[in-house]
Amino acid sequence: MINLLKKIIYSVLFVGAIIGGYYGYKYYNKIEIMPLPSAQIAFVNLSRINTEAQAVRHFKELIERQYKTFHEEILGREKQLQKQYEEIREIEKKSPELAKNLSAKKDDLDRQVTDLDKTLRARKDTLNKIFARIQEQIESKIREIVTDVAKRRNLNLVFNATILDASVVLYGGSELDITDEVLRELNLKLPTVHLPSE
Repeated sequence: MINLLKKIIYSVLFVGAIIGGYYGYKYYNKIEIMPLPSAQIAFVNLSRINTEAQAVRHFKELIERQYKTFHEEILGREKQLQKQYEEIREIEKKSPELAKNLSAKKDDLDRQVTDLDKTLRARKDTLNKIFARIQEQIESKIREIVTDVAKRRNLNLVFNATILDASVVLYGGSELDITDEVLRELNLKLPTVHLPSE
């Protein structure tokens, strides 16, 4: 009985597979397969652009100047506070009775150190946000220029030739490299960057 049931099930499955195959084959042959367009490929070396572009070089100089100014300002304030702490220590050594009256001054200095630390973190965060916006502006302009060059040359695929400063393209003819063209346009369209006015 069980064998007969198995034979019936296998027969039904076999007939179903044949019928499904037949209709699937008929349907598949009716579908028109569209050929893929040919790829028009180029590559751009973003590592080179990020070192040679005028805007990028100006951006790096801007960062260095801002952090240097910021560092000098904070360092100057730290030296002032340190000098005041040393004056208090000298008074404590020379006259322990006067030192009792200096606790308010110590508390004030501690508060100033805490405020300086908060200012330091806030200014650093602000600078980092500003620099991130400028970096995004540069990257956006690079993407825009790469897109424009690709459209002018009827390219439908542009690769970044480098990732993390390591070459990704093992071979590519010089006619496929659009780096110089992108670099020229970037230097024309975005020669420099500026800090936003506060």
